[in-house]
Amino acid sequence: MQDIRPKNMAQRRVVYFIIRGMLFFLAIFGLWRMISLISENSNAINKEDELKDNHVLVEVYYESMCPDSKYFIKHQLVPAFEKIPEVFAFRLVPYGKAKTTENSTGIFFSCQHFELECLGNKIHACGIKYITNRSRQLRFASCLINNIRNPQSAGESCAHEVNANWDEIEKCSNSKEGSELLKAYGEETHNLTPSVTFIPTVVLDKNQGHQKDILKNLLKEVCSKYAGDKPPSCL
Repeated sequence: MQDIRPKNMAQRRVVYFIIRGMLFFLAIFGLWRMISLISENSNAINKEDELKDNHVLVEVYYESMCPDSKYFIKHQLVPAFEKIPEVFAFRLVPYGKAKTTENSTGIFFSCQHFELECLGNKIHACGIKYITNRSRQLRFASCLINNIRNPQSAGESCAHEVNANWDEIEKCSNSKEGSELLKAYGEETHNLTPSVTFIPTVVLDKNQGHQKDILKNLLKEVCSKYAGDKPPSCL
């Protein structure tokens, strides 16, 4: 059998440099591919937050333990957003029919579904502040409102589900920061014209008209208001 091993030091060096060059090429290719994947994922995330011109603003005034709010978010808002995320922006306003009182000792709330709902509203408010990505924010709110009887444990579980920092959300909800956020949402809710009579109240482009239609088929109402080229899900 013929011996094909390098016969001298020069040949060994050539083989060594060839192998090292190949390994270097593979390392560079692997690094390039990893950067490309990160870039692709980043572009996909950014696309969620790209809105078309003349987008429709959907503002949802709700409360954390309200069955009607739960139904609307899970069966209207989430499906509509998943189908046409580029067409509308949304704002979540967790307060509902609560009342705010303030004195020298602090800010206090009384809620339609009692104290546990006030805590849930604060967790929603803090989640909205600290989860800035639209898709993750909505997933957190939907997950949280699906577990309306235990907002504290649900908040932790839902935060982990959307890769959010539960520690900062929990700290916010148990502090003056959460109370200030909820107070501001309360002022906004009380300033609505006409005044809130039903929760959830959904405002499209600052207009409360057609509430029954909005609550029944949000996708259809958003599509009808959108002035740009209709995406396929609107047709």
